[in-house]
Amino acid sequence: MKNHVYFITSAFLFFSACTGVDSRVNKDFTNTDNTLALKDLTSRNYEMADAGSQLEDALENEIGQSIFLIAQESPKYILKYKVLSYKKGSRLGRFSSFGIATSAHAKLEVKVALYDEGEKVGAWTINAWVKGGPFGGSPRKLFKKAASEIMNYLRGAP
Repeated sequence: MKNHVYFITSAFLFFSACTGVDSRVNKDFTNTDNTLALKDLTSRNYEMADAGSQLEDALENEIGQSIFLIAQESPKYILKYKVLSYKKGSRLGRFSSFGIATSAHAKLEVKVALYDEGEKVGAWTINAWVKGGPFGGSPRKLFKKAASEIMNYLRGAP
């Protein structure tokens, strides 16, 4: 009797784990009303290029949670950005001084412009900083804050 219970339970678990999906798409239209391309204009020295890359990752994460879709081919909007200044700061210094030491603060300044089919429709300068936080504040939080601020402007917030 025990073996039958194990066999039936095993068979149930094995067959319930088999899943699949099939789809066929026939489309002859393109929806480009909410497509957005990112263009990094940051200078190519190592530290600035790294900051531009981290900002692009943070922007892609923020855009993924919005109505915009990232597209490289014929996007309606182009978001151009340039990291003007980036100071990594000292995480240990922020942690040990509880965010009081200004020399340890992480700072990021970004200039952003939004283009609609080649015409500039908005421009912003974003300043983000990390003064402290748990274990000195995460450097990724600096880029998340900047990307979040950029997305607020894209959503129409003042």
